[in-house]
Amino acid sequence: MIRNYLKIAWRYLLKGKGYSLINIGGLGVGMAVAILIGLWVNDELSYDKYHQNVVNRFVVIRPVGP
Repeated sequence: MIRNYLKIAWRYLLKGKGYSLINIGGLGVGMAVAILIGLWVNDELSYDKYHQNVVNRFVVIRPVGP
């Protein structure tokens, strides 16, 4: 059954090469962006985790501007 699905998918890929290339490229770019966003969020959430009593620490940010 799965072999039949793969055969049909392969035929569609060969039939519409440009359309398939755009779809697979878009899927690859979307997955890469999702992974990069996940890595960035993980980095931001792990800020100063190596300190003891990290719950009691605060970051003071001075406002920029006039």
